[in-house]
Amino acid sequence: MSTSKPIETATAKDLLADGTESKAEQTGTGRRGKTTKQLPNQKAGGVGKNSANHWKARIFKPVNDRGDASPHFAMQLQFKGRRMSFGLGTGNQEAAAARAAGIYNDLLKLGIEGTLAKHRPTKSEDVSTLGAWIEGARKVFDKSPTTFDAYARAARHIAASILQVERDKKRFGRKGGTFRQQADKTPVSMFTARAVQEWKIRYVKDRGGNNPARQRAARISCNSCLRMARSLFQEDIAKHLPPLEMEERPFEKVDFYPRESMKYHSKIDPSILLGKARADLGEANPECFKILLLAIGAGLRRGEIDRLLWRQIDLDGGEIHVEVTEAGGLKSADSTGKVAIDETLCGLLRGFKAKAASQYVIEGGAGEGGSRAWGQRYRCQDTFDSLLAWLRKNGVEDRRALHTLRKEAGAIIATKSGIYSASKFLRHSDIKTTAQHYADNKERVSIDLGALLPAEGTIPFPSGKAETKKPATRKRAAIK
Repeated sequence: MSTSKPIETATAKDLLADGTESKAEQTGTGRRGKTTKQLPNQKAGGVGKNSANHWKARIFKPVNDRGDASPHFAMQLQFKGRRMSFGLGTGNQEAAAARAAGIYNDLLKLGIEGTLAKHRPTKSEDVSTLGAWIEGARKVFDKSPTTFDAYARAARHIAASILQVERDKKRFGRKGGTFRQQADKTPVSMFTARAVQEWKIRYVKDRGGNNPARQRAARISCNSCLRMARSLFQEDIAKHLPPLEMEERPFEKVDFYPRESMKYHSKIDPSILLGKARADLGEANPECFKILLLAIGAGLRRGEIDRLLWRQIDLDGGEIHVEVTEAGGLKSADSTGKVAIDETLCGLLRGFKAKAASQYVIEGGAGEGGSRAWGQRYRCQDTFDSLLAWLRKNGVEDRRALHTLRKEAGAIIATKSGIYSASKFLRHSDIKTTAQHYADNKERVSIDLGALLPAEGTIPFPSGKAETKKPATRKRAAIK
């Protein structure tokens, strides 16, 4: 602990914070020239706290626990019931006393917090490395933690790839392994337009090879990764953190690959799939069967199914109320809404509800839902894994097989009732999203050529057999 050792000083000219002489103190009365009104912070016939002379006898050089004195003076005071100390940053006694008087004057003008900010500023936060930026950004990010984790994961992936850090099995561990540690040490200034451009090309080349289909998938994945990494440095986050010493914000001038068509093309027959599911899962694994019904019959997302409560289903009205509950939130505010379900699905759900042993529609979830370092953890993760394995065995080979059922539901609605109805059913924030991703005409459409052709006999038609001419034959001269 530092101890105070006031220094005995001789009388010197009294100074105010700005170094000028005080007329009141020249008089030695502490009162105004023509009146007897006492000046603030001064005792009659004495020296006020806003005078350097007051502080000369009160400033001290702090001593540490080892008995070593600091080379610089400091001051202590109590103001409005609050005790404070300030370092004066100089070993010159008169200069230190003048600074002490200036600090007291600032307390009168600026208040406690303003004076602390001016004379005892906090150390500026260092966000020059990716790891420091992520931790700083996490404190000011006010949206879904899962979304933020996706941003951070994408930025770390790009950083480690630019550095060509070899991946190891520990990178998803508690401490992140070498992969994560090296990525977090990366200076944010490394994300230049050229470095990111070179990473883009290498990413598609390594993942796509010479296969056009794989190249297309790699470009889509690359754009998604870039978009999430760029979001980590968006203005809504950057304005709360110290400015970066860069001419431009990371990923600000990055060029994305041209948008690939994301339109869904159905490759499954939902009637056959549902029939097979009822036979295989209806009795043997009813929880998997319920998930499949809600995905293709109501177009619900995985998280919405995972957290769905029985009280959110109006079986008499034929509606599912998708909303935020104590069980969890939604993807976005636009995800809130009512989803109409038909009588067949209502009947199946009535049967399941009669046997329900939990408030959750999908029972048996042993895990805890929510965000984790490498993605979203679902309450019924094991049940989802079982259904995904069944779907892949039965022809749904997409990487996001369960989400394919939601797309199939959207395509059915779009075909039956139009793109606007599909957008409302899927609860998209913008109808453009539906048009770009989910609209697909499942019906076979062709031109009615018979209706376009004129009546028979109006225009002569070729018989369909080409006339052939016999090739001319030459007579060969007889050889004598």
